[in-house]
Amino acid sequence: MEQKPREEVEKMIKERDLKGLFEKATEFHGHYCHKVAYGVRASLLAMRELGLESLGEEGGRIVAITDSPGPFCNGIQSTLGLTLGHSDFVVRDLGKLALTLARLDGSAVRVSLRPEFLDGFPKRNPELAPLLGGRYGTIPVPEGKETPLTIMGLMQYIMEKMGMTKEEEMKKMMEEMMGTVKAAVSGELEIPDEEMFRVEKKTIDFSQYAPVCQCTHPIVICEACEEVVFEPYIRVKRGKNLCMECAGEGYNVLAKGEVANLTR
Repeated sequence: MEQKPREEVEKMIKERDLKGLFEKATEFHGHYCHKVAYGVRASLLAMRELGLESLGEEGGRIVAITDSPGPFCNGIQSTLGLTLGHSDFVVRDLGKLALTLARLDGSAVRVSLRPEFLDGFPKRNPELAPLLGGRYGTIPVPEGKETPLTIMGLMQYIMEKMGMTKEEEMKKMMEEMMGTVKAAVSGELEIPDEEMFRVEKKTIDFSQYAPVCQCTHPIVICEACEEVVFEPYIRVKRGKNLCMECAGEGYNVLAKGEVANLTR
């Protein structure tokens, strides 16, 4: 491989190319979103506060901890290159827009969005207020509708609100709004860090979050479904090695932004 996979992104980080990093994160996320922009900004701020110019040589020595899943996380993963797949990206399901970046020596910095900044999104971007005009830059959902809405539920709600009956109308409207959304969200990149975030220096037990190599997990075959299972997830019942599902044991699932305990 002639070029390091993240060489372009690392160059953007060193040059603090916010627009370039945001475009990369948007490619990953799939559409322009203000919370993706905040994830990019939080990542660079956390790196700066920890004295890191690059993460290129820090494999296994750095971990990112976020307090909720969602677009904010995608901005972080794309920018830092720390991901769920690498096990150096941890989600604490607390429902907060915050990032903690930690080093092997336990030094860490927590970056969280200021409530007053988030609440000011509609005022800063009045052209998007009809869509994101709720408190703290949310989409206002009428009482009686269960929140959060599913993506399909959101599309149906917007269609009803706009008096549309066909999905083609919705798609056309979204295409027409694309430039407006991009301009508004890109404008969030220009706001000073201190207006956007709170910063707190911390010390954590890095060993609790230290990245692991999945290839070092021993593999066991479930004797019921015959699927591959990492050894720590095997349960022995009546002398048989069973996966958690076949053993009838509950397991946690992160779905719809919440953690639920399921059984087969």
